Order: sequence, then structure tokens, then C-alpha cells
Amino acid sequence: MNPLGDCSIRRSNDRRTVVASSSIWVSIGYYLFLVALAWALAAAPAWSLSDADVALTVRSITSRLLSVMGLIAINAFFVTAEFAMVSVRRSRINQLVDAGDIPAKTVQALQRDIDRLLSTTQLGITLSSLALGWIGERTMAVLIAAILTALPLSEVTRQVLAHTFAIPIAFIAIAYLQIVLGELCPKSVALRYAEQLARLLGPPSLAIAQFFNPFLWILNQSTRMLLRLVGIRDVDRSWYSRVTPEELQRIIALEGESTGLEAEERELLSNIFEFGDVSADEVMVPRTQITALSSDATFGQLLEEVAQSGHSRYPVIGESLDDVRGIIHFKELAEPLSRGEISLDTPIQPWVRPARFVPEYTPLSELLPTLQRSTQPMVMVVDEFGGTAGLITMQDLIAEIIGDIAEDEDTEEVSVQTIDYRTFIVQAQLHLEEVNEVLNLQLPLIDDYQTLGGFLIYQMQKIPKIGEGLNYDDLEFKVISAAGPRLHQIQIQRRDTTPPLQTQTIETPPSQTSLDFDASIDLAGDDE
Repeated sequence: MNPLGDCSIRRSNDRRTVVASSSIWVSIGYYLFLVALAWALAAAPAWSLSDADVALTVRSITSRLLSVMGLIAINAFFVTAEFAMVSVRRSRINQLVDAGDIPAKTVQALQRDIDRLLSTTQLGITLSSLALGWIGERTMAVLIAAILTALPLSEVTRQVLAHTFAIPIAFIAIAYLQIVLGELCPKSVALRYAEQLARLLGPPSLAIAQFFNPFLWILNQSTRMLLRLVGIRDVDRSWYSRVTPEELQRIIALEGESTGLEAEERELLSNIFEFGDVSADEVMVPRTQITALSSDATFGQLLEEVAQSGHSRYPVIGESLDDVRGIIHFKELAEPLSRGEISLDTPIQPWVRPARFVPEYTPLSELLPTLQRSTQPMVMVVDEFGGTAGLITMQDLIAEIIGDIAEDEDTEEVSVQTIDYRTFIVQAQLHLEEVNEVLNLQLPLIDDYQTLGGFLIYQMQKIPKIGEGLNYDDLEFKVISAAGPRLHQIQIQRRDTTPPLQTQTIETPPSQTSLDFDASIDLAGDDE
């Protein structure tokens, strides 16, 4: 399934809204004009019906009524064609064309030349409206006059009513039929069944456009010439086919509209668009969670670290974590180990590769190509002073788009545990934004901290011990697990009787979260 192919492209919605609004306003203006004209006709008896008009035969009136309905149907045809062609998704039409759909090819041809389409439909609407006014007004006036003359009134009164009010009432009746049957109803049907009607009306619309092509060329050239005379350059037609990232982001965010996107697809696309706005320091494994090996470490020490942490790549450092000498990849030692070339006492230094360093403000959109081109899918993140701030692997970047990747069950750790509807146990290293989302809270998000533990330390202005906590709004926070200065688990309890929260349980490996404000002396690494 192609999520973008199922999107209702926003540019089509914008175009549809503009056309709908303009059409409605034109119809309202047309209606008001007819009402004013009707009053003018009522005030001018010289414009009233003649006796010859009233004396039309039933057969003549019937033929004229059929002509009126036919002209309204023609007007409805062009209105329906215009709205259907403009509002149907171009991606869907292109898909049908690739599948060999013949009617879709005519729709595609009209969409590629939008000026030609609009000129054709406007020409048809204008001509049918003029003909409707010419034929329909007299026909309706004769019918209304016949009805008025049949009223149980005096002869003089009937004649006055018939010759004075027939034409104004006829104008209003024709305007009503034109707006409702010829404009509003076709527009609503076209917007609801855009694809079906576009494929149905595409071939005849294209044939009409080709038939009137010389006249349409004259109209379009005249329009461009008049615009140039008043200093307006010809508009760029590429707006119809151009879709900006901002428009796609608005489409993805429209949960209330039928975008054809599932919640998971919408979240995935949102992560992709937000990917370029995220910097390295927001997704890196922080310095306090890095597991590093000394430059004089042996293969045995590497095995112990692999068994304990489960990672396959480790920074190799000198005197401190700010002195990164390179990166060691455990899998590169598999081949010499199989040949018996190394032992537990063999130094790992010969297999250490140079490390790559990036500033902590590097956008992920720049970092991803760097890691893709590199044979070493791990980079060290440094701060403005050149010190090690953290590290990032390719897995961290992938997790930023598709979410954290679950590891073995033995290493998974439930980030949020529900005790009851008011009490929850949350991992201190869980990002505060995730805490707000999972527990439906409104804890403040600022740059001084990123995790729940950092929020607690910031509010208390110290590193709390087990059993300590604070009250914030209607919430009570308490540390229930810690190792020295490193916080592990925090209990969150509501102090009121608010109805149960709609929560979701998420599982996040501890090494995939970052910690900014939390004081810690532990070092953790990252997997491949």
C-alpha cells in the first residue's frame, strides 16, 4: 500500500474550495441580479407579456419546457465536469492510466491543460445560461400568466396581474432552478463521486474541448492580452501539479478528514517530515550511558563487555571519554578467532578503526547520508568544547523514523507499568514527551531536561534518593528505584479521582533513550 498514493492531495482540496466558493458567490450574485431585474421589469409595464405570448399552444409550451430542462441539464453537465476534473486526485488518475484505463487518459489530458478544461466548462456554462434566459424566461412567464388569469378575480385584475408579475416571477423561478439544479446539486454530486464522474465525463468533455478548440484559443489569448494591458503577467500553471512539503504535512495531520492513512502510516510520515528538524543531540546515546573500552583492553575484556551489555560496537578511549581513539567492532574479530589467531589476552588495538566526529547540532538529514556512505555506522557526538557528548548509530536514526526496535525479551524493559487507574511506575530515562503522550499529562517541556528523571531533578534542584519526591499540580512523584545518583523508576500517582487514563504500554530498551539533566556515573553503549 502506498500511503502517499491514497492521500487526498491538499492542492486539489484548495483548488476545489476556491472553485466552490467562487461558483457559489457567482450564483448568489447572479440571483441578486435577477431579482433586481425582476423588480425593474415589474415597474415597467411596457416589458410585460403580449396577448400573442399568452396565447401560445400547449404543444409549444411543452417543447419550451423540455428545452428549459435540457439547458439546465447541459449547465449541470459542465458544472459537474469542472468540479469532478479539478477535485479528483491526480495520483489516482495516473494509477488508472498506468493500468490501461482509457477514460482516465482523457481526464489526465484535461488535468495537464487546466486552462483548456476551465475555458471549456465556462464556455458551456455561459452559453447554456444565456440560452436558458432567452427561452426559459418567456416559457415560465407564459405558464405563470396562464395560472394568474385562472384566478377567481375580475377580468381587469387578472390581466393586470398576468401582464405585470408574470415576467418577474419567471425570472425568480428560472434563477432558482438554475442555481439549485444547474449549480449546487451537480457540484455536491461531483465532489462526492469525483473519480467516477471524472472518468464518465472525461471523454465527452475532451471531445467538446477539441471541437471548440479554435474559439477557446481566441478566448485564452484575449484573456492574456487583457491581463498584459493592466500589468498582470500570465500565471504559472505549475501550481496545479506542485505539492509542497508543508501541504503534505497538513494532509498527514488531518485526522478528522478522510486522508486514507492509518494511524501508523500517519505517524511514520510525520516522523519522516520531522526528521530534518531533529539534531544529533536529541537522539544520541548520552555520555552518561556510553560503554567504552580502554585502548589497552584485551579480547577477553571485550568478550566480558559484550556478554554484559549485548552491544557489538564500542568506543575505544585513552585516559578519559573525551579521548576517543577509535571504534571496535566485535564481529570483525570473528574470522581471526575462527582461525585461532587470537586469544583472550590478545590486545584489540590492531582492529580499532578511526572514529568519526560530528557536532551535537548536526541535523539528522545531514547525518544520515554520512552514515550511509561510511563503513562505520557509528559516530561520536562532540560539544562546542570538543568533549564527548554522546554517540549515534544507524539504528538510532532508523528508530527516529519507525520507532524503537524491540530487542530480545530478556533485554526488554517495560517503560510504563500500570498499578491502578491513578498509579503508574515509569522508567526515569523515558522522554518526558512520551510520558505526556502515554499518560495524557501536561508536564512542561523545556531545554533543561528531556527525561522524566531530569524533570524531577530540575524541580527538586537536587538528585533525589529512594522514597523522596515532590507534588506537582495534582500529581505525586516518588523515586522507588535508583543506583547512586542514577534514577531508575519513578512512581506517578494522581491525587484526585479523575476517571481512568487511556494509557498505552510501550517497551523501550534502556540504551535507546537519552538523558540530559539526570546525574549519572553509569556508561552504556548502543547496538548496531
